[in-house]
Amino acid sequence: MICILINHNFVNEVQTVTQLFFPGGSFEFVHETPDEYPAGCIVKTEITESAAIAHVIQDGNTSAEYALSLEALPIHLSPRRVLMLALYHALQQIVGVYTPWGALTGIRPSKMVREWLDESWSNEKIIETMQNPFCCTVEKASLALDVAKAERNITSQIYSETANPIGIYVSVPFCPTRCVYCSFNVNHNFASKDIYSQYVATAIQECKAQAQRLQQLGGTVSSIYVGGGTPTVLPENLLEQLLDAIGTNFDTRVEYSVEAGRPDTLTKSKLATLRHYGVNRIAVNPQTLNDSTLSTIGRKHTAADFFNAFSITREAGFTCINTDVIVGLPGETTGDVRRTMEGIAALSPENITVHTLAVKRASHLNEARAEYALPNANITEEMLAIANATCTNAGLFPYYLYRQKNMVGMFENVGYSKPGNECLYNVGMMAETQTILGIGAGAVSKFIENGKITREFNVKNPEIYVQRNIFGLTARP
Repeated sequence: MICILINHNFVNEVQTVTQLFFPGGSFEFVHETPDEYPAGCIVKTEITESAAIAHVIQDGNTSAEYALSLEALPIHLSPRRVLMLALYHALQQIVGVYTPWGALTGIRPSKMVREWLDESWSNEKIIETMQNPFCCTVEKASLALDVAKAERNITSQIYSETANPIGIYVSVPFCPTRCVYCSFNVNHNFASKDIYSQYVATAIQECKAQAQRLQQLGGTVSSIYVGGGTPTVLPENLLEQLLDAIGTNFDTRVEYSVEAGRPDTLTKSKLATLRHYGVNRIAVNPQTLNDSTLSTIGRKHTAADFFNAFSITREAGFTCINTDVIVGLPGETTGDVRRTMEGIAALSPENITVHTLAVKRASHLNEARAEYALPNANITEEMLAIANATCTNAGLFPYYLYRQKNMVGMFENVGYSKPGNECLYNVGMMAETQTILGIGAGAVSKFIENGKITREFNVKNPEIYVQRNIFGLTARP
């Protein structure tokens, strides 16, 4: 698709809005109107002194046009935002896609709401603004408001103990198998058979380097999160080496989480090791309790394996357990989601995270999409409503929220928690309210400095990460 940009260079903004209506499309950007329009669909956007204007041109003829004044909206918006709204309305005239989050394309819709709360906006004004001009449904506006309030409270809690709280993230990018929807940095065909031990040894060195940086920044550890992949796929001796290094270099008397996402990687012995090193929050993730779906998506465990893993995790003394589910999995029905949610709720976990399936570009699901039957937006919305109602009835409430590209139905991921069991790391990272130091392949260090955010990215490939073994970490201003 050709995108013509006149008097502006908002390439990412134009592409992001257009992708809502033409997912998976390819784009060419030009800054001049051609003498003759080629065949097909063309998007033309323009900013004048007083307005943002969007045209949709099909086979040489203008099919839709929408103009918005830069000054006449209910709230003041930057020209970039006004242009995105104009383009959204023009494309809706042609394509008519149901978008529950309206023209909001960012991954953190609650961040804007949190800013409005800081400016003392009323609940009513926030809901009205989410509807007009942003075109959100009342349900999504209310969800964003609830999450924003929770984020503010949790952020205050994080900063109540130290002026410079810093989260620690440790990446272990290995899994027993690769799920069909996965595009994460996981690999199972390594050149070296010793990659696990080499990786842990390298991550231990980076723990030392990041501990030095923590001191240089004058920060205090507020939370630790060991994620993946599946960290508990490591052999027990290597898992213990990694946990020992974390405990040696960082204060672990904080919220300390480990992703044990695959139930088939958990043993009583590994759980005892986690407890010994101070881990106090753990994720055991079924994704679904439908065995046929588990097989379809490439997971080698059953629902029974999940129930056993949850049971031995409780027996090991964990009082804060998270379970992840995914709504919109291939072939699933609303009945499947209801059974999964009711089965999990009966275990009374402290956290349930409800994800909407995202069809990621680098996943097998995307490459072989014709082989999988995915629910449409209406059914997905029903599934999310079932999940929300089940969590609410179980005494869990939404506290963090984020969106991803190419989500089924363009919905969201929501973390639900029993009061007092919210994950501080998740909020600090997702709400972007504190610095995060990343360790391991694919980890990202995120620095919050005077309201500005900068990022440093570790190489994603585990083998290259091991080969380089160079961190060059320095304190930031």
